[in-house]
Amino acid sequence: MNQKGFATLEIILMVMVVGILATMAVPQFEKITAAANTSKVQSDLAAINTAVAVYQMEKGTTPSYSDLTANNATYFENGAPQPPTGKIYINGEITDIGSTGYNINGDGKATFNSKTADEFVMKK
Repeated sequence: MNQKGFATLEIILMVMVVGILATMAVPQFEKITAAANTSKVQSDLAAINTAVAVYQMEKGTTPSYSDLTANNATYFENGAPQPPTGKIYINGEITDIGSTGYNINGDGKATFNSKTADEFVMKK
């Protein structure tokens, strides 16, 4: 017999190979996404800290985050930073971002979910 096509065993083996490759790729994708979100938060916190410094020079007081974003404030070139969604590195561990967002603490430093920029670090 001269049949064309794949045998059932060949298809099962191909599905197994694809499954094994997928199980290796998904954790790497999570790490890459968390690293990108961490970089965005670090960049946003730096921009907010710069805006705080400008506000302090102009007004002589430490602003709240709403002071920097309210009434068409021009402290951010492209509008107020929007936090990412998904997972992020906090002190070397991947965790869910949560939903609180950006703020300014009593020391005048920008925070994200009550954490300063130095807490958003990846494992080395």
